Amino acid sequence: MGKENKYMAKHVEFNSCVHLWMGLGIAWVVSLSWAWTLHSLILGCAFLSAGIGGHIYACVAGRKIEVQE
Repeated sequence: MGKENKYMAKHVEFNSCVHLWMGLGIAWVVSLSWAWTLHSLILGCAFLSAGIGGHIYACVAGRKIEVQE
């Protein structure tokens, strides 16, 4: 298991928030197929950016902090 996975396993609340943000971002972007609105595009990009940023943070923090097994 990689360090990012160990970090996510140890910090369960952070893991759930990151995946919630990714899911909301995907949902807002998919909703663009029904009604093309700027509101959906902005929210989708914001939530996807937060989710991607959370994954990057977990990767960096997992390398810096030694997670005990």
